[in-house]
Amino acid sequence: MFEKNQIIRFLVPLPFISLLLWSCTDLEETPYDVVTPSNFYKTEAELTAAVVPVYNSLGGASWGSYMFLQDVASDAIVVPTRGGDWDDGGKWRELQLHTWSPTHPEVNGAWNGIYGGVAKANSTLDNLGRAEQTDLVKTYIAETKVLRAVFYWWLIDLFGDVPLVTDPATDPDNPPAQTPRKDVFDFIVNEIKEALPNLEETHGSSGYGRVTTGAANTLLATLYLNAGVYTGTPMWSETVAACDAVINSGQYSLMPTVQDVFSFDNEGVANTEYILVYATLPLDGVTFFRHQATLHYNQLPSSPWNGFSVLTDFYNSYETGDARLDQILVGQQYVLAGPNAGDSAFDRQGNPLDFQIDFPLINATESDGPRILKWPIDPNMSGWFAGDDYAIFRYSHVLLAKAEAEFNLGNTAEATSLVNQVRERAGLAPLASVTADDIYQERGHELLWEGFRRQDMIRTGHWGDTWSLHDTPSPDYTKLYPIPQIQMDANPNLVQNPGY
Repeated sequence: MFEKNQIIRFLVPLPFISLLLWSCTDLEETPYDVVTPSNFYKTEAELTAAVVPVYNSLGGASWGSYMFLQDVASDAIVVPTRGGDWDDGGKWRELQLHTWSPTHPEVNGAWNGIYGGVAKANSTLDNLGRAEQTDLVKTYIAETKVLRAVFYWWLIDLFGDVPLVTDPATDPDNPPAQTPRKDVFDFIVNEIKEALPNLEETHGSSGYGRVTTGAANTLLATLYLNAGVYTGTPMWSETVAACDAVINSGQYSLMPTVQDVFSFDNEGVANTEYILVYATLPLDGVTFFRHQATLHYNQLPSSPWNGFSVLTDFYNSYETGDARLDQILVGQQYVLAGPNAGDSAFDRQGNPLDFQIDFPLINATESDGPRILKWPIDPNMSGWFAGDDYAIFRYSHVLLAKAEAEFNLGNTAEATSLVNQVRERAGLAPLASVTADDIYQERGHELLWEGFRRQDMIRTGHWGDTWSLHDTPSPDYTKLYPIPQIQMDANPNLVQNPGY
């Protein structure tokens, strides 16, 4: 353990105008050679400096191994191999076909990335715990605990039983064993509940992106929504209560149109639908890579990577007239930014660029696969780097989570009303009475590429389905990823998940 008078040495980046700038690598830095609890953690800027690294670990939801494991393993998103592009040792095919192994690089990448966030949270909480316990310090402790809860939610969702570590240091001679999934679930829930009284409902524009009571309650609702998977016992009533805490707070509402949700004009407090946001800038290290990942090489001056696509069956599942179809590009394509914006786009052979709905997993062409343009092109995009904010939680997720819970409690009329709020915003006619499949499909269409589809498939019994490019039902053990082999080799106290 650390002594009370331990000296902490680090750099404090200034100024802290907004969370939009937290992870910017170009911030001016003022060195503090010796920092102790008696002369630090006094101001909001100093406390922000302490928690910035923890917040930055949320970026895995927008881009990185966590996102890959959640989305590319689903029936919505795929990365086809296009000649020599996107083969990468077959790792993308393994995710889509559910044939991964403990040596899959993204499985280990997710484990390392998420536990990196846990480690930062543990260190920060240890430092904050030795500061004078002002109300301001307590608020930052509460935010950090909720962030750590997010990371542990990701871990139990992907891996099941995982080591539960809350100290900033562990014994290298006796590395931690796994804690049962249900016990980690209970820990997460208790941490959130303990944090809630010290969180703020809103931080205003200067604190945009910080954890609020709405974010904490949405995390609770999401945990309860999946409690049947995580613990074996559904918690539908608890899901409703947590959703109601968000809904009745008066802080959130659906944006008027689908386009309004993601518009740059509405980034910040003007967006009444964003609950927990990973804010980005068009700068290296704090950027948004989705356009690079999906668009064709010739659609932006930055030469995107022409990869992530929407699966055929998923695209065909949308209803005619759904405004969310406008977020998916098919057919003749155009240049989307730069001096040639609006011109017809061509492939690298000079043929008109025409995105095809039907396509193979291997030997796909440059034009194969619908592409996602859910987030608009950043007019200030710099090279590869864009500043689209990524919402980890949105208000429509809360409405649809409550709808699913109400339906499972037998309250079909209430569930129908909630689903219709989202449908009508998308320009669709209201349903007279929803079914379980209606709710499942609505969540898929509304939350495309937002990290929920794999969870939804597992929770609702669709993991064993077949779909375009995935024509063999997956065994139940693939509902969990394997513990990465490199972690097994390093820690003899770990036990591999069944089936691997």
